[in-house]
Amino acid sequence: MNRFTPIAATGCFLAIALSITAATTALAGPPDEKVITIEGRAAGTDANAMDQAKQDALRRAVEQACGSFIDGQTQTKNYAAVYDKALSLAAGYVTEFQILERRVEAGVSICKVQATVSTAAFEKEWARLLHTIDAEGNPRCIVVVLEDNNVDDNAPPKTGGVVQSALENFFLKKGVQLMDKAATDEARGRDLALAALNDDVNKLAAMAAAFKADVVIRGVAEARRGGATDLGGKRVHKWSGTLSIRAYHADSAQMLMSNTYTSTVTTTFENTGGDEVLKKCAEENAGRILQDIGEGWRQRQNVKRVCQVTLENCSRDDFKAFEAALRKVDGVMDVRMKELVNSVCQVEVDWSYDLEKLIRRIEELRVPGTSYAVTEQTHDRVTFKLAK
Repeated sequence: MNRFTPIAATGCFLAIALSITAATTALAGPPDEKVITIEGRAAGTDANAMDQAKQDALRRAVEQACGSFIDGQTQTKNYAAVYDKALSLAAGYVTEFQILERRVEAGVSICKVQATVSTAAFEKEWARLLHTIDAEGNPRCIVVVLEDNNVDDNAPPKTGGVVQSALENFFLKKGVQLMDKAATDEARGRDLALAALNDDVNKLAAMAAAFKADVVIRGVAEARRGGATDLGGKRVHKWSGTLSIRAYHADSAQMLMSNTYTSTVTTTFENTGGDEVLKKCAEENAGRILQDIGEGWRQRQNVKRVCQVTLENCSRDDFKAFEAALRKVDGVMDVRMKELVNSVCQVEVDWSYDLEKLIRRIEELRVPGTSYAVTEQTHDRVTFKLAK
C-alpha cells in the first residue's frame, strides 16, 4: 500500500498550487489585458438584434475590465463626452472574444461572450479622446463683423473694422486658428461681406467650410450717441456700443451660440466716439465671446445633431433601401432625402451621437448587394460611394 510522506505530500500540493496559479495567470492574460465573461442584451429576436446583443456584451466587458480606471476619471473635464466616445469604440479594445451562448427570452436577444480586453488600449484611447475634445473647445474660426460706428448717419455698415480686428487679435493670442487671410482673394472677401450683410447663414457656412474653418462667427456692432454734457468746463459725449454675436457650425449651418455684449464710453471727441466705444466693447468682451463660442462647440458633442450624408452612385431605389436599413439603427431619429441629381443623393440624418459612430453604423449596414465606402469626411459631413 502506497503512502504519501509529508515531504511527498508537500511536493504534490505545491505542484497543484503552481498549476492552479499558472492556469489563473493564463486566463488573466498579460497585466494590461483582462478576460471577462458577460452577457449582452437587445430588444428583438432577429439577427440584427442578436448582433446588437453581442455589441452590448463587448461594451459591458470593456466597462467591467476598465471599471477602476473609468471610476478614477469621473472628475476629469469633459468626462461624459469622453466616456460616450470611448465606449462607442468598445469593440476596438477587445483583442479576441468567443461567443459562448445565444438565446432569446421574452422577445429579448441575449448573447454571452468571453472577451479579452486590452486595458492599455482603452486608457490610451481615453487620453487621445480627451485631448481631441479639449482641442475642439477652440475650433478653427472665420470672423465677419458688420460695423456701424454711428447708426444715426447715412453711412452703411462695413466689415473689417476695429471690432473684427480686436476679436481676431484676441483669438489669435489664445491659440484659436483663424482662416488663412492670405488665401482669401478680393472677390471672395466681397462675397463674404455681402453674405454677412444679407444675413445669408447658409452661404456664410458654405464659405467658411471652403476656408477649412469649423465655425463662422457673424457679428453686428453698432454705436449710438447718448447725448453730451459739460463736465469740469469740458464738453463730453457719451456713446454706447452693442455687439451681437452669432456662431454657426460650418458644415451644417447649425447655430452654436447667440449673445449680445455692451459697453459705454464718455469722451471729449465728438466724431470718433463711435469707433472708441466699439473697440472697447470688443476688447472688454472678447474673452466672454470666445468662452461662449467654445461652450457652444463643446455642447454639440452631447446633443442631437444633423449629419450631412452624400451617397454617390445612388439611385432612388438605392436610397430607399439605405433609408429602411438606417432607420433601424439605434440613435437614428430621422432620415431625409434633400435631393437626388445625377446619381448623387444628398441626405440629412438626425443622429444622437458623433459622426464617427454614424459612419461605422452605415459601413455595417446590411443592404443586399450594396456596400458603402467613405470617400470624404469632415466634422458633420461624410460622402459614401455605393459599390454594387
